[in-house]
Amino acid sequence: MGDRGFTLIELVTVLIIAGILAAFILPRFAGIGGYSADAAQGDVIAAAQYARQLALLGNGNITLSVQGGNVTVQSNGQDLPAPGGSGYPINVPATAQPGASVSFTSATGSVANATQTSSITLTDSGGESRVVCISPTGLAYAGPCA
Repeated sequence: MGDRGFTLIELVTVLIIAGILAAFILPRFAGIGGYSADAAQGDVIAAAQYARQLALLGNGNITLSVQGGNVTVQSNGQDLPAPGGSGYPINVPATAQPGASVSFTSATGSVANATQTSSITLTDSGGESRVVCISPTGLAYAGPCA
């Protein structure tokens, strides 16, 4: 009994436990690439809703612009403050190609000169992409666009 070490039963038990943990944990890490696209989609939807709300409150025509990874909300060419943040532009963890600009009209909150739903496709560095849809009435939602 003076020898130190692990028995075969102890080693097999540890390997079984490690295998069970790996089966539950690894699939969560496999989907991590899409997190950036999801976060960017949420940020753009929130910015569009904010721009529409400002237009509805009579703050003039409000423009939402998504160029590359920058999201800007402007009134008369001036960047507006972001709710709870330092202000626009904000950077999102994905890029919009070729870029998009949507203008919300004052008092109605609808998209100026729109007859169909606009879509903004965001792609993160892992190649995952998400779509933001903005209806002619100004409502923003996650794609696919109808």
